[in-house]
Amino acid sequence: MRQTMQIDIQDFPLVRMDYSGAGHQSIEETLQIFEQCLQRKQGFVFLGWAADFDKDPNENVADRRAVSLWMKQHKAELRDYVKAMYYVEPSAVKRLAAKAFAVIYGKFWGHPMIVTESRDEAVRQDYELLGLSSE
Repeated sequence: MRQTMQIDIQDFPLVRMDYSGAGHQSIEETLQIFEQCLQRKQGFVFLGWAADFDKDPNENVADRRAVSLWMKQHKAELRDYVKAMYYVEPSAVKRLAAKAFAVIYGKFWGHPMIVTESRDEAVRQDYELLGLSSE
């Protein structure tokens, strides 16, 4: 089984995405969780961290194809309900790489990827975007 990011939807509409490899979700499981989020028919945001933007772009071609096909099938729902991806990167150097990747991400997914320095800042911005109280 191929591994991908670990998704946590316990704090929905804040959907946490850990790219560190600590999780054991396959791409199929990940896409099922994304579908559960869309089925709520409510705006939400992603909060991600620990991605490696310097990976070989040809790695996991089958996973990339599966995600691309899924995204095309759910394009309208993604546009309606996903408000943004907030990505946390404490390292200034890695934040630059993340910001460069954010342009590609936004074109592909159709919602912005906003790079922040800390989780606290990302969560604060998430709640502001969704019009929710963080208390």
